[in-house]
Amino acid sequence: MKNILYITLSLLLIFVFTGCDNFLDVNTSKDSPTSITVDQALPTACFYASQQVYDHAEYSVYLSQALTTPSKSQTSNFAYSAGWEFLSMNRHPQWRRHFYDLGANINEMIRAAEKIDSKNFILIGRTIMLQSTMFTTDVFGPMPRSNAYTSTSPSYDSQEEIYDWMFKEADELVALYENDAWVNNVNNIPITEKMDRIYKGDIKKWGLYTKALRARLWLRKLPNWENTPDVSNKIAGMVTEILNDPDWEEPHYQYTGGTNEQNCPWGSSAPIINAWESRGNRLATSMPTKFFGYAILGAYPDRKSNRLSALDPRAEKLMTMRGTGATGSEALRFLESNIGMETSLKVTHYPDLFAPSGHNPYTTNNGYIALITDEELLFIKAEAEYWSGDKPAAYNTTKQAVLRNFERLDVKKPIAAVDGNNAVLRYELFFDVRLPGAASFTIANLMQQKYVTMYLQPEQWNDMRRYNYSSKTNGIKYDNIEVYTVTTCHKGTGTTFKPADFTVEYSLRRPYNLYEPYWLQSDAIGQDAELSPNAWVMRLNYDPETEDKYNRKELERLGAYKNNEWLKKRMIWAYNTSGKATSSDATEWK
Repeated sequence: MKNILYITLSLLLIFVFTGCDNFLDVNTSKDSPTSITVDQALPTACFYASQQVYDHAEYSVYLSQALTTPSKSQTSNFAYSAGWEFLSMNRHPQWRRHFYDLGANINEMIRAAEKIDSKNFILIGRTIMLQSTMFTTDVFGPMPRSNAYTSTSPSYDSQEEIYDWMFKEADELVALYENDAWVNNVNNIPITEKMDRIYKGDIKKWGLYTKALRARLWLRKLPNWENTPDVSNKIAGMVTEILNDPDWEEPHYQYTGGTNEQNCPWGSSAPIINAWESRGNRLATSMPTKFFGYAILGAYPDRKSNRLSALDPRAEKLMTMRGTGATGSEALRFLESNIGMETSLKVTHYPDLFAPSGHNPYTTNNGYIALITDEELLFIKAEAEYWSGDKPAAYNTTKQAVLRNFERLDVKKPIAAVDGNNAVLRYELFFDVRLPGAASFTIANLMQQKYVTMYLQPEQWNDMRRYNYSSKTNGIKYDNIEVYTVTTCHKGTGTTFKPADFTVEYSLRRPYNLYEPYWLQSDAIGQDAELSPNAWVMRLNYDPETEDKYNRKELERLGAYKNNEWLKKRMIWAYNTSGKATSSDATEWK
């Protein structure tokens, strides 16, 4: 990574989002360092904290196989939605977002805040950097941290060292947010909404968000790393404390709509931030996968008879069923990942992913990016309860999380007199099939419902990797269950959802048309790579535009330089050190 001796603040962002009248003194001379004030730096830090969530989610939604594209190419500028041939991509925006847009600016903001003893800016800056460090290490692994800005070729901290730092940093920040000498320091400069579009300078809310980050951090202990009742109970307690606090509020970065960066990254305007370093969303040319549309949402073959798109009532809130012409069919079409679209079909034959009438708050131009959601927190708690052995509590918390997601997407329980008996029964059928009760509740039920609520969120892919893509395809089980194999059985009355009697099973599988030299060979164990648990993408390669050029020796030391096998190496939290996973391959965890 190149040494960063200047600030990369964007003048455009300052004018668009803060209305400041003064130009920033952006000076790239090494002999004359940049001068910046805290009120100028914080708006940009908040903006990029939001953009970073999008950067990771934009990869995540394809890598977790919720969406795919019409192409069947093995190589592409978007390897995460094509053949997983990452080594030829020239840019991963997540890397630059952490080290340049966030790290460089926040370091300068903290230095400026220290000079004037404005501790509130220091707290917010450190919280955003904790978020950013967690996002970055969870997709790249080892990375520069302790000496990231001290040389042109800084050494990489191990992921173990980074996690040790994050656990300590989270605890220290939580304590500082409760320290009166920090939060009510007489020298603290008041933070306005123009400076902080997330919490308007409310330090109590920033402290609660830091606690939420700590809960997400601790979730990495499950299910593999340190899966014990004590750890699970601690995680559940963290979430309970947050959600029971009357000051808790989801951290939203709200977009106004308008031009360029004024639009939400997931909106139809698809803004590209700073041009060359970012990517606009591709929802206009994407479609649901068979795993998401058919298995998870339940778009079964006979669904058109009742003009309902899927078993899950959220389906038509997340996307608009455009049909196939004059018939106006509301069928939810889907496509296998990277298999390629039939020549007789068009993208417009698949759902419009920008959602109808703004039901999905993430995909409107004036929508918002949530740094973390209530649903995610509830699922963190549910997962902890499950692994603590309290499955009834996990079931109840999971159902609460689903209902919260229904509320977000404007899914209301129909009233028979208004909506008709058919709609009422369909709403109830969803719970009857997906969450029938605590007695039959499994980790697959929990994680599959979390998968829906994490649509367009970074945690969707993180969850899949924590559970090692557990499915019948790779033979990995947790609690003797294939987590991402969907088994649906229902004996119906014939009046609510067609077919009345159905049995569906579909397992997550690797996408079609993967890049053959990387993924379709037999692996070191000698298995068919199609079935090998090691033949899944577990991480991204380091950003070629910086690391390949300026830090090659460190990449070679790690074994990461232009090495496709590095993509298959698990994160430290994905190894089966707790013994909670079983596999049909006895050597799989080596």
